[in-house]
Amino acid sequence: MKKRLVLLMAMVMILSVMASASAQAPAERDPDTLIVGHTTMLSGNFLSELWGSNTADIDVRGLIHEYPLVSWTNNGDYQVNTTVVRSLETLTGAGGDRTFTVALQEDLRYSDGSSITAKDYLFNFLLMASPQIRELSGLAASKDYIQGFNAYQTGASEAFSGLRLLDDMTFSVQVTAENLPYYFELSYINIFPLPYRVLAPGSDIVDEGNGALISGDFTAEVLRESLLAPQTGYISHPAVTSGPYRLVNYDSAAHVALLEINPYYKGNYEGQVPTIPRLLFREIKNENILRELTQGEVDLVNKATNGQVINEGLTLAENGGFMAVPYPREGAGFLAVAAEREITGTVLTRQAIAYLLDYDMLPRDFLKGHGEPVYGYYGLGQWMAQEMADELSQMQPYTLNLQEAARLLEEDGWVYNAEGGAYDPQAGGLRHKLFDTEYKPLSLVMAVTLLNEGADMTAAMLSENLSQVGGELVTLSMPLDEALRQYYRQDARAFDVFFMGTNFSYLFDPTNTYLVGEEYQGTMNTSGVQDERLEELAANITRAQPGNRGAYLDRWLEFQQYWSEVLPMIPLYGNMYHDLFTSELQGYFPQFYYSWGTAILYATLNR
Repeated sequence: MKKRLVLLMAMVMILSVMASASAQAPAERDPDTLIVGHTTMLSGNFLSELWGSNTADIDVRGLIHEYPLVSWTNNGDYQVNTTVVRSLETLTGAGGDRTFTVALQEDLRYSDGSSITAKDYLFNFLLMASPQIRELSGLAASKDYIQGFNAYQTGASEAFSGLRLLDDMTFSVQVTAENLPYYFELSYINIFPLPYRVLAPGSDIVDEGNGALISGDFTAEVLRESLLAPQTGYISHPAVTSGPYRLVNYDSAAHVALLEINPYYKGNYEGQVPTIPRLLFREIKNENILRELTQGEVDLVNKATNGQVINEGLTLAENGGFMAVPYPREGAGFLAVAAEREITGTVLTRQAIAYLLDYDMLPRDFLKGHGEPVYGYYGLGQWMAQEMADELSQMQPYTLNLQEAARLLEEDGWVYNAEGGAYDPQAGGLRHKLFDTEYKPLSLVMAVTLLNEGADMTAAMLSENLSQVGGELVTLSMPLDEALRQYYRQDARAFDVFFMGTNFSYLFDPTNTYLVGEEYQGTMNTSGVQDERLEELAANITRAQPGNRGAYLDRWLEFQQYWSEVLPMIPLYGNMYHDLFTSELQGYFPQFYYSWGTAILYATLNR
């Protein structure tokens, strides 16, 4: 891995210094607008993962919501964001609870020029953990590390006792002793501001001595209008935000977002502000990437993954057509599992499915060499995966093995024919399993999103191999937004498995991802796997003391090893992203930042 990354950086340096002539944009193009193409279509969820996420939506969120209390630095560390925080005091009580008192800078403004105060930060905590949000989304953000969360979240108390409003620019957060130590301790207080006057009109944030609360007409009905209204709701059309850019317009039919510089934004943790006046963010199809780049119809293609497109793009970049920068992905491609359903509900059947896949096929045929197999819940770009590469390769490396798949299916009870007699492989037909009093066939349903080459390849491979062990694959074609709604269980799931990719948070903490309990199933626990040991190992990763890197790595590896056994998802590949862009975009180095949205703050557009 390290050798490959060295070669990668060498390539980046070569491509970055090449002199190249860019294609001329059409005359009617606004020269001050950078058109950004993404192979994932926007779904318009620009507020919170409680309503689902995709990588394109996450990118827009990062551009329009900012001023976090804690920032992620370029060297992989994190620190208090002094652009936002005037002072931070920490006090540990006799019982081990820890109180963080935050004093804000006094010159923070939203995109409409209105002041940002302590109330706006507390409102984000209060809103996302509220029973009103649960009523709308079916879930609420878990803030159970803060004193008083359970009473507040269940509605037993209107006040959140662990949150205190001290004055207009000062508030505190009390973290309970049982949630300490925590490796990413400062992340407990990390939040960005939300305008309570916009999202909860007529309400106020007050503290009557028992904790912060939202006073006034704060109901699910009010939030339904302010958040979910199709053309004005804050989730898809946030008009007042805190980020380097503000959303000018979102076309929900075309899935196109236009953003422009927020003139009131004072900078990130380094004080960096954007200089590119406008960004037009839209979907781009793989088959159109090179044509649109060379004809000037798009300026930047973010996160290209198609191997053929990448190889052709690298060739064009070498010939001076435009720039190409590769970097390892923080996420990976997976076969997501719906473990609440009958077929995929057992470990043995999930393992059998894993043995029906050729893990060299996608890196070779789909990614054209720009990827490699992964064995757990990680991406090649994560620092943990790079430091523990040798140990990861020694985990359970599922390989194509039809005999082992058949053995596991038999062990799991797929031993009958349709009439309840013994299944005979020579006789053909489908294996059946007895569920209560009914013999059900091994008929696996796979969701395949439209125009998804990787998904089509995987479905063809799985269909062929499943048929050889007594099963069948039924493919269910659907648009990405519909598939994601089912993945997050906002709609009833009609599939057993779903080809998808996911990117990981910079601070990797899978605690909420594998919580046991029906109340967590859906947006948090998307897999439906409810395994107490997996839950324990996921939470244990970050119980290391802050700064104890070795303990964090050891616990991370232990989690990965068990994860690869129970398979809440089936890992397929890790890959290299490539950003392809006009040479008129200068100073753009996505390989050095967590997201392209951060990298774009440091870039300039010179037409």
